[in-house]
Amino acid sequence: MASIKDVADRAGVSVTTVSLVLNNKGNISQQTRERVLEAVRDLEYTRSIRARNLRDQQSRVIGYAQFSERGEYNPLLDRFLWELVQIIEGIGRHVLLFNTDNANMVAPYRELIESQRVDGFVLSYTERADPRFAYLHQAGFPFVAFGRSDTPLDEVTYWVDVDGRAGTHQATTHLIELGHRAIGFIGWPEGSASGDRRYQGYLDALSQHGLELEPVYVQRSLNDSANGHECAERLMSLPNPPTAIVCVSDVMAIGAMQFCARDGHRIAITGFDDTPTAAFLYPTLTSVRQPTQLAAKILVDMLLDQFNGHNIKHKQHLLTPQLIVRASSTLEY
Repeated sequence: MASIKDVADRAGVSVTTVSLVLNNKGNISQQTRERVLEAVRDLEYTRSIRARNLRDQQSRVIGYAQFSERGEYNPLLDRFLWELVQIIEGIGRHVLLFNTDNANMVAPYRELIESQRVDGFVLSYTERADPRFAYLHQAGFPFVAFGRSDTPLDEVTYWVDVDGRAGTHQATTHLIELGHRAIGFIGWPEGSASGDRRYQGYLDALSQHGLELEPVYVQRSLNDSANGHECAERLMSLPNPPTAIVCVSDVMAIGAMQFCARDGHRIAITGFDDTPTAAFLYPTLTSVRQPTQLAAKILVDMLLDQFNGHNIKHKQHLLTPQLIVRASSTLEY
């Protein structure tokens, strides 16, 4: 395997010059730069990642936790993770996946910090008063979050979130404009920060259009299609069932659609997240699309700014989602 000295000898320059060219630094003439790069190609030279890491005092690894106990399918966060990995790998860094659980959320973070295996963290699955926010701030360790904790720590945390309240407001308003007045809601259990915000958007739209909330029209359960099926069954068993349902996620909406199709209920349904299957269901699912690629890009940029000691003016970013209207809400099928 060729060394950096071999490259320097082939190009007729010093090792320092080769290093400057490879790191895109220094006042090196274009002719010399091209000669070095040609030598790199000829010798198939690959820089030692370990040596670079030691020099920079960085692992070049970013930690990302998945929750082992929740047992919930979350295609939105799966897509977000895919986008995150593409961006991080594209800048010569890597993602370390690890498990955590609700009993002791911070323990894996503490272990990774103490073992110096990561340079920073990207958090997701955030919840109200998330203990990871407080721990990582206290530890003084770089991190960014996809989501908020709904505490004063949000004001000093680097986060990106999608405005779920605006998303369900769009969906509910869409149904109202189609003429629906009896609109149900299938959501997650109370206490989920993102779930509660989505529920609030539903309430906002009802109030804005002079519609009173019917408590029996609100059903809650964990994020699972079978639970969405059961919630829809309870709604449609009411003496005066709703004519439309706003669902907190596509996963819940799929279950609701399956029940309604099985029992012959022609009812308008909307989802949230615009997962890849939404456009291929029958009927196709109206859903709220989240800009996961943009969220991942902003988060990585803010994490790199922390690594490099840059002053970041805007630490918090609330992105607006987009309602994608399809047949499940318009009943054009």
